[in-house]
Amino acid sequence: MPFTIKIILLALVQGVTEFFPVSSSGHLLVFQKVLNFTTLPLVYDIFFHLGTLLAVVVYFFKDLKPLALRFYEKENFRMLLLLATATLPTAIIGLVGKDFFEALFTKPNTLGFCFIFTAAVLLASRFLRLKKMSAFPAAFLIGVAQGVAIIPGVSRSGMTIAAALILGLNFEFSFRFSFLLSIPAILGAVILEWNKIPWQGGHWPQLLLAVLAAALFGYLALGLLKKIMLRDKFHLFGIYALAAGILTLLFL
Repeated sequence: MPFTIKIILLALVQGVTEFFPVSSSGHLLVFQKVLNFTTLPLVYDIFFHLGTLLAVVVYFFKDLKPLALRFYEKENFRMLLLLATATLPTAIIGLVGKDFFEALFTKPNTLGFCFIFTAAVLLASRFLRLKKMSAFPAAFLIGVAQGVAIIPGVSRSGMTIAAALILGLNFEFSFRFSFLLSIPAILGAVILEWNKIPWQGGHWPQLLLAVLAAALFGYLALGLLKKIMLRDKFHLFGIYALAAGILTLLFL
């Protein structure tokens, strides 16, 4: 298969599954095994993530602009504090458990069980809705959920949105907060890996393609996910994740 086609296919998988609550890291592992892809150099993984980061920034530009330019206003400052509160536990979990989580990427059985765990959380978000929790404790717990999603096969968007819904927050806020929260998470992951990049493993035209393709597919996925959530169908991704987990256990 031509290298350019491989990049586009993996960008499609990254762009869609980064935002759909089904785990991008898990799907990339499965996709590479099923199609017998050799692992791309680390530089491409970083640039796929930059593409999904670009998709979030463009999609939520109207939300980000006042946060950046009028951060001193009460509502904007409060949102920034909520995002910081949620980012803190994610950062601690990521830094403390980084080596352990990375080791899990080599274990297909673990991946299957993590897909099933994601499915359980997604389905729970439909049937378990608690009384609305105060904003800052809720933000902290959402950040913990995001930290757990460092494990391959556990969806970041799935964990954060499901946690927000279970804690009594509405669909609109859960969607927006989850993806605003993804900005420091993705950016932090890119910064941590930046010094490890073997630049000789990639060429700028292909790297640019990786960014733009992941950004395009990610942007489209965000729009579709919002429509699904507003129709109260978010939990149905749990059925897909359950099937993915069972198939992974059976065949990988």
